[in-house]
Amino acid sequence: MSTELLVNVAPFETRIVRIENGLAEEIYIERERERGLRGNIYKGRVQRVLPGIQAAFVDIGLDKAGFLYAGDIVEPDVNGNGYLPAPQDEDPDAGKDEAQNETPAAYSHNRRNVPAINNLLKEGQEIIVQVSKDPIASKGPRLTSLASLAGRYLVYLPNYDHVGIARRIESAEERDRLLEIGEAIKPENGGGIIIRTVAEGHNLFELQDDLKFLMRLWKDIEQRMQHGHAGGLIHKEMNLYLRAMRDFVDDEIEKIHIDSRDAYDRMKKFAKRFMPEVAKKLYYYPGERPIFDVYGIEEEINRALKRRVPLKSGGHIVIDQTEALIAIDVNSGSFVSSRNLEETGFKTNLEAVHEIVHQLRLRNLGGIIVLDFIDMQEEENRKRLIEVLEEALTRDKAKSHIVQFSGLGLVEMTRKRTRESLGRTLMQECPKCGGIGHVKSQTTLCHQLFREVVAESRAYPCKKLMVIAHPSIIDLLLGEESEDIARLETFTGKEISLKSDAELAPEHYEIVLL
Repeated sequence: MSTELLVNVAPFETRIVRIENGLAEEIYIERERERGLRGNIYKGRVQRVLPGIQAAFVDIGLDKAGFLYAGDIVEPDVNGNGYLPAPQDEDPDAGKDEAQNETPAAYSHNRRNVPAINNLLKEGQEIIVQVSKDPIASKGPRLTSLASLAGRYLVYLPNYDHVGIARRIESAEERDRLLEIGEAIKPENGGGIIIRTVAEGHNLFELQDDLKFLMRLWKDIEQRMQHGHAGGLIHKEMNLYLRAMRDFVDDEIEKIHIDSRDAYDRMKKFAKRFMPEVAKKLYYYPGERPIFDVYGIEEEINRALKRRVPLKSGGHIVIDQTEALIAIDVNSGSFVSSRNLEETGFKTNLEAVHEIVHQLRLRNLGGIIVLDFIDMQEEENRKRLIEVLEEALTRDKAKSHIVQFSGLGLVEMTRKRTRESLGRTLMQECPKCGGIGHVKSQTTLCHQLFREVVAESRAYPCKKLMVIAHPSIIDLLLGEESEDIARLETFTGKEISLKSDAELAPEHYEIVLL
């Protein structure tokens, strides 16, 4: 299977798409002013301790306090090393590497035998915490005091004496080899490591070099901890395109196309230092036509923001994202089989399964998902449909669980939430309909406008450009987005002037070459 990464970098936003067999399967977006928090380390202050739910809210200097569960708090043992209470009646290695970040955060969440939260924390207490999960919807970030630093091959755990290995490495022989290496290189003065999936096939010296780099980074962080103030940022995670190098690049990736010379140079330098085998996969895209247009990604993103998704047979699926769950309805539409209704429903459902899994990955939909397939009476068809769904989900890195058909003929499943969905990232509630529908947010419109400015400045010779837009958009460009306008002028080498026109709709604008 042909797999590529497309990296679109601009001063205001970075977007990365994973392409499998010519089809966009996963989209990652990071806006410069809305950088994700996951991996950041803060010096926090405990705001409230809630014994009833074994948790505390911690102020880390953001609008919303972070949520810290009792099982995510590291206590020192008699030797000064960090420890976490072992689970009862469970495999002690279970859950210590999540599919996405391969850190022990999920492991601690399900432990039953944890100390009372009010014996661990007091209101007003200062504590070092790391964001393990970005804020989603109305929830604040999820925190842990078990700090971890991810490298290319390892995750370093400064306060946790343990050697673990990613469960995606299936070969028993390879697991034994890597665990032996892990025990050999584990820091003597405390701390532990988790061996990541990409370490498969690599030797002791490569893993050791990775660990040395992470330990040097941790020493630097410790120095900043001593001088940091409560609610202050101690360590900031790398930007999206460097994290992509570290986390997303696997043996399946054949090429990585980058449309920014600066980003390409930084990724090349990063690859040569930490992952030389990937450096040869990097390609700079210098074309005047935007790289996402060349691959049809912009159209794919716009389709992914719509409720209705057509199927080739003439049927369609409808996707509704609510606060409680994701509802997906399958309809046969104009498709009619030549034999009977059972066959029509079965064929449409089989086609819909692959499109549903594609949309789950593309839109990054997580939580509880209810699938309303076309009714089928034959039990054999139902079993086959579940088998095809399970097989289609094997390519999805996010962990999922399927429940069999319910009494109402619905398929219930869950998919792990790893970040905000594409729709909630790019859309906002429509101010005219009171939240019944959605329109593109003003920030999304500004960034869309910026991309067109870049494209126009590259495609046509000019000294200046004028942007004519609705007053609400112009106000945003002169206010919150003014720094991005200045960066855009430097980026394009062209002067950009702004003009408001109240007769234009907010989603419509004009770019005039001067």
